[in-house]
Amino acid sequence: MTTTGPAPDPITADDLPIRIPLIPGETTLSYLSRTAAANGLDLPALLGALDGLDLPAGTLDPQREEVLLPAEALDRLAALVDRDPDQLTRALPSTHPDRVAAVQAPRIEPWPDELAAAPLPACPLCMEPGAWLAATGHRWRPCPCGRRWLAGDDGGYLVDTGPVPELGRALQRHRQLVHRLGPVGDALLADAHQVMLWWWVSLPRRRGPGREDRQAVADVWHAREDALGMTRHRRRAAPVVVYPEAVTLAELMWTWEERRRKRGASAAAWVENVVAELVPAGTLTRQERAPLDYWLEQHRPEPAGKPTGRTAADRRWNRLPPLHRRPTEPGPFRAPSCLMWVYGLPLTSTTAVCPRCDGRAPSCRWVPYPECTGLPRK
Repeated sequence: MTTTGPAPDPITADDLPIRIPLIPGETTLSYLSRTAAANGLDLPALLGALDGLDLPAGTLDPQREEVLLPAEALDRLAALVDRDPDQLTRALPSTHPDRVAAVQAPRIEPWPDELAAAPLPACPLCMEPGAWLAATGHRWRPCPCGRRWLAGDDGGYLVDTGPVPELGRALQRHRQLVHRLGPVGDALLADAHQVMLWWWVSLPRRRGPGREDRQAVADVWHAREDALGMTRHRRRAAPVVVYPEAVTLAELMWTWEERRRKRGASAAAWVENVVAELVPAGTLTRQERAPLDYWLEQHRPEPAGKPTGRTAADRRWNRLPPLHRRPTEPGPFRAPSCLMWVYGLPLTSTTAVCPRCDGRAPSCRWVPYPECTGLPRK
């Protein structure tokens, strides 16, 4: 005959005397894991205090899973950690009202096995080692402190940007662009970053000096990869090492945004200016020029019209092409790009064909877009 000991007393707020700081953008399971560790508790014991949560067998890891809570469980958590529910809602994306409203009972879910879904490791310098941030549809971004890049690919990794100071300067220029232009600045940066990643794949590794004794841009990237200690992981380093040139291209893209509604705007002249600024080793091949052509296909010359919007930032945004979607939160790399190829897949790869446009619309050349824009204009 076996005997069972008394069940442990349920955890109360008295068992959580240490109230850890909230990290904006953190996953809920990461926050609970940090809370449990700070107070000397097992994570399953703390999760068990959220009534109705069935714990799976095995260990839980914020890198692999997330906990979703309905309103009642969120209120219970807020009481346990001595926080106002609104504080948790503002900091933890999985507790935002739209997410909470869709949850009937507390549950643990694995992160989807797709790009831009896995969480990003938090910067250990300005946040906390072991914390994880919700990706919210973005695969990477610089930390606000400028000393690390956070990436969710390949199980999550951090890049120490200290050996390459121009990465920190690029973040400052990115912020200045957003400060000056509003979310348009971040949207153009997203477009420029997509172009640079295309070039990282396409531009040959040219050796030796370029025109006027300047290095070829591909060699500059190669040198940064070595300086970052990413010689064996160049594919991982690519989103980081192309960042300064992406900021430069975003600034040039804004000059085109200002010019394309004026009489006589020349896309060819603008491309020549981009090449002169960013590719000193020579001209672009047809394959290398392709992403600029795709971008210009959407940002084409148009007659000037009266802008709409309450603020200058709104009016600038409303002039962008339809495929641009305004970011839901501030910060670098929060705006999605209108260029939808997927870094890590072949540039000609399509995972599926859009049934509305047969993959011919600018929105659907690489992946079907739920809000397909239809066939391109003539």
